Parts: sequence; structure tokens; C-alpha cells
Amino acid sequence: MGSLAAARVAEAHTTDRGGFFYVRDFITEEEESYLCRKIDSAPRPQWKQLKHRRLQQWGGELAKRTGALLPAALPAHVTAYPDLISRIAATGAFRESRHAAPNHCLVNEYLPGEGILPHTDGPAYFPAVATISLQGHTLLDIYTHVPGEACAAEPVFSLLQEPRSLLITCSDAYTQFLHGIAERDVDEPVHLSRVANKQALGGAWREACERGALQRTRRVSLTFRDVEKVHKGLRLGK
Repeated sequence: MGSLAAARVAEAHTTDRGGFFYVRDFITEEEESYLCRKIDSAPRPQWKQLKHRRLQQWGGELAKRTGALLPAALPAHVTAYPDLISRIAATGAFRESRHAAPNHCLVNEYLPGEGILPHTDGPAYFPAVATISLQGHTLLDIYTHVPGEACAAEPVFSLLQEPRSLLITCSDAYTQFLHGIAERDVDEPVHLSRVANKQALGGAWREACERGALQRTRRVSLTFRDVEKVHKGLRLGK
């Protein structure tokens, strides 16, 4: 897939269509700090508090009835500095989507012990998702997905997302698996033994996967997608 070919996680269970692609240090430490300042300076009403995490939405909100995007302008800290939208589009992951680039970003804050149940992202989005991790790491657990059947108790593999990394999931990998984050404070050796992208990690992270445990800290994720159906003539904040 264009510039992403070298980033494919070969150890992950994928088909010829799509896959999991991992890029460490996709952003710099300076960009990470800048993004965190922007996120943390947002007024409290911009955050939506859920049971096990809180979130912001950039680029608008999805209409509950239609799944279409009620658009709003993306903030300059993803379109200008740093221009994450263009950089993600340049990977080619969204080349075949309606807008050829993400038009929406979900900002999730996870504290130690928080997570999200295994799920799919649904049909409102083009089948590609790009996630940048800030501050902390996580293990994204990947489960087989059989419509109509209960989720398996254990993941088939996991992907360790380092701070400042980019993870792209697309095509069959997007539609044929569930993904989730277990609610725990520490990723123990039994969890790290399932990491499929060890060879793509930095030395300290790879060593921890092989011989240690990882204490979770606050993590903020930026999840970029293309909502292909957009309400015309409607714009939030206008």
C-alpha cells in the first residue's frame, strides 16, 4: 500500500487486502507536547465523559439516525501545525475514500485501568483508521469477528502502540476483526507475549515485551477516519 508497505505488521493475521501498519515516531516529541497542550487547554464542555474514558470530537459529530457527519472545521493543530491530515493522507491509506483523507478525529483519554470493550467501528466510516498515541502506551487487543457470535475470551494477538506512533488498520483487517483495550494498570508478561509488532518497536519497548512488564500511564489517542457521508449545508458551530 504505497509508502506503507514497509510498515506492514507481517506477524499479524491479515489477508492480501489491507492489514495492520505500524510506524513508530510518526510525530516528534515537540509535536506531541504541542498537541497535548492544545488538548488539555480545551474548555471542559468540549469533553464528553463516558464510564471508562473521556473524549473530544474534532471535525464534527455523527448524526445518530443517519450516521452522516454534521461537519465542523478541523482544528489548526491537525491541519497546519502539525499537518497530520496531509501526512496521514500521504500514506495512501485513504486514497480510495470519498475525501482521500480523514475528515474526523476522535480524541480519547485513557487513564490507568481504563479501556474499551472489543468492537468494530461500523459502516459510517471508510474502512481505514489511523491512530496516533500521545504520552502513554497501550496494548490494542485484536479478536476474531464472526457476526452473530460472542467475542472470544482471548485476543488472537495484540499490538503495542508506543507514544508518538501511528497505527493504521484498513480493509480486511478493519472489517474482519474486533479491537479493544483491556482495563488494567499493568501489562504483564502474559499480555506482552501476544504482541505481534515487537520487531517494529524501539529497543526498550521490545525488551519489555520479551522480559518485563509495562505500567500504564495516561494515554491520549487521536483516531482519524473518513466519514464518507456528510450533511450538505450544515456546519456545527455556525
